[in-house]
Amino acid sequence: MESVITDFNENGFSILQGVLEPETLAAAKYECEALVEALARQRHAEQKLTKAYPDAPFETRLMRLYKSYPDENPTIFRPELHREGFFSVFAHPVLLELASVILGPEIRLYPNYSVRPKLPENKRTEVLWHQDAGYTSKEADILRMMNVWTPLVPVNVENGCMEFIPGSHKWGVVPHEKDQYYLRIHDDYIEPVESEAVTIEIDPGDVVIFSNLLFHRGLPNRSSHIRWSLDFRYQDARQPTLRATQGHMLRSKVTPESVVKDAKAWAELEFS
Repeated sequence: MESVITDFNENGFSILQGVLEPETLAAAKYECEALVEALARQRHAEQKLTKAYPDAPFETRLMRLYKSYPDENPTIFRPELHREGFFSVFAHPVLLELASVILGPEIRLYPNYSVRPKLPENKRTEVLWHQDAGYTSKEADILRMMNVWTPLVPVNVENGCMEFIPGSHKWGVVPHEKDQYYLRIHDDYIEPVESEAVTIEIDPGDVVIFSNLLFHRGLPNRSSHIRWSLDFRYQDARQPTLRATQGHMLRSKVTPESVVKDAKAWAELEFS
């Protein structure tokens, strides 16, 4: 843990291999498959689908459902994540322990937790250089957060792994500008350091923790399958979220009754 925290503080990120158990991954993947199945039924009811591809692999089924309507293909799931199988990832004891060491005893799941199906050759899933704090406000550099990213399929340069600029979390929130689909860091700030980028190629079960101030992006997916991943953020709950939404408590010594107790309780909540 000491080396992980040193990496996080000095470089702005750390890679933890094999943290999530096979059963934890299987539960999250099952819920993703259930979301895809629900979409298949919905599209069939809307008469936008003649074949539901029930036997298609997890890595390709979603994009097959939208082959004739690619612009309707979902690129993110958020409110849909209040399902039991996701709780064991969000409340994983190793991750919560790390968050407690880095952030303190009051841990909130920040209201920005997502499952992302990164589609092949699709500009809507090509995330540009940014800081997560850049999507909140200039004041977001006060937020004490530990971001978490973990894949459900092996990720590499071909299918659009992430890239980080080590140490960039020390520079505060820099100016961002609106691109077609996302915000991106202004060229004056990214061009001098872009050559220092490192690629993050990891496998299911591995986890990356990183600062909400770290410069990062997702490369284009040039493969023939979807790059499925989960991303979420722990925050020091003694701070405001700087958003209208407040997230959910996962650890607390002050108000233990506010903590989400288990997977069933998680599934009864809403994105808020």
